[in-house]
Amino acid sequence: MKFSGKAVFELSKELPPEARGLIESVVEYLNRDYLKRGCGKDPSQGAEVVEWGFSGRELWMVFRCGKRVRIDDAVLRTRKVLSEKLGRELRVGVRGVRLVDCSIELDTEIRVSLRLPFVKSVERVDGKTVIRLGGLELGDLKKPVFVRLLRLIEEKEARAKWGGKAEHWQLLKESGRKKLTPPPEDPNRILEEAGWIRRLSIGQYLYTPPFTRILNALRRAFIEEVVKPLGFVEAVFPKMYPLRVGLKTGHLKGVINSMLFASLPKSYNIEEFEELIDYMYVMDDLPPEELQKYLRPPSYFLCFAQCEPFYWFFENEVLDDDSLPIKWYDASGPSFRWEAGGLHGVERVIEFHRIEVVWLGKPQQVIEIRNQLLQRYEHLMDRVLDMEWRWAWVTPWFYEQSGVAEEKLELDIDRPGTIDFEAYLPHRGPREDRKSWLEIGNISIHGTKFTEPFRIRHNKGETLWTGCSGFGSERWAIAFIAQHGFDPKNWPEQFLKYFEEEPMPKSVRGVTYPKTQRGKELLQWLEKLFARGS
Repeated sequence: MKFSGKAVFELSKELPPEARGLIESVVEYLNRDYLKRGCGKDPSQGAEVVEWGFSGRELWMVFRCGKRVRIDDAVLRTRKVLSEKLGRELRVGVRGVRLVDCSIELDTEIRVSLRLPFVKSVERVDGKTVIRLGGLELGDLKKPVFVRLLRLIEEKEARAKWGGKAEHWQLLKESGRKKLTPPPEDPNRILEEAGWIRRLSIGQYLYTPPFTRILNALRRAFIEEVVKPLGFVEAVFPKMYPLRVGLKTGHLKGVINSMLFASLPKSYNIEEFEELIDYMYVMDDLPPEELQKYLRPPSYFLCFAQCEPFYWFFENEVLDDDSLPIKWYDASGPSFRWEAGGLHGVERVIEFHRIEVVWLGKPQQVIEIRNQLLQRYEHLMDRVLDMEWRWAWVTPWFYEQSGVAEEKLELDIDRPGTIDFEAYLPHRGPREDRKSWLEIGNISIHGTKFTEPFRIRHNKGETLWTGCSGFGSERWAIAFIAQHGFDPKNWPEQFLKYFEEEPMPKSVRGVTYPKTQRGKELLQWLEKLFARGS
């Protein structure tokens, strides 16, 4: 890897002609010593100034750099020396610096695209890649842009070579075949035609009281059988987060295409909306492009992973052994994901509901809590819900949705990664077909993925990890009904105690609802089943 480029240093005043000798001595010191520090025994891996000059209030230098002292590092080192020498000898300050022309030469051909405003071109010649950059300011060099650019290239190349989750699915454990009593068809179709759920918009449903009873029974079972026995306590997380939180977690970099965003009004003064209000009053319409004129640019994203506020809360906090581990869960509201063409029924929607379980502690504590959760999940699936399930290790080296790739090929569930929980859906086909299985939840160990960017620290410098697990209510409900049907007499006895805590509410019946004759017949069928089971 090689770097080259021209840096222009902006000075507080013009340099006199006699400054040439001083600049020569600075360059000699840089090339002999300061730009070689950190390059080891190979000076070619350091940096050097190969050409320089000055005119007016500008001093320019051309750098040639190796891998160990990148050009951004070389420019910042040079700025520091110039500030000291010019300030002391000539009372001239260095006001700013910009990199006007730069190239990075990589020893391999990269195939990924780089769409950044400062990337002018990417050329691939004879097994090498040359990336040419446009103007970069001092703030860009300090961020540091070069480190992030090289990391981005490495990660995009790794992702391109590795492929998706489906290619790296590894079975960990399964329940084995069970005797199932599935409904006659896709539960979603029955629920919607009978009027127990109704689609409000794309990927968004209203759940009427009968289906809500099933959802709530499953949620109670999860909380009582899995979460509370392990000492997790309930918290309430916000469901709209500042963009900076998504930058720190990595979700904006990893899955921005699946996220929903929120904008604030430009003003709280209702008078400034008068023209728009008058238009709506007369036209009974609101064109989105007109509304956009009255909104600020998006500054929030809606709840995506649900665990983000947990890390945000502990940002810059110092914890001790007495406070660890920390075990919370949030069951307070919806999450949002734009699934586009993947939408189907209530198991794949834009707005959905889940219980998010999060924990923080030392690595061994986080692993132990994950193992305890796995035991409780197995108890829930086998003894309470009597479901046919399997677990799979799906992220051997990629923290799903985090925007970061890290190559680690071995199967080791005690390192950062994700275990998916899948349930068999008989109406989709035979068990041998992967499409017949639905991911209903997962459990992850993050390592330091979130503790490092949020600067969550231990008072004695020990490493802190986090973990999370999501229980998607709708997916568990569809999987449960797909295996056990709608007839409560076929439901496991252990689950019925959560369902029968309250009487089954009445269904909605009207002159025009349900919409079809078949829907009315399905509703009558459902009511008979639940009346018989009560």
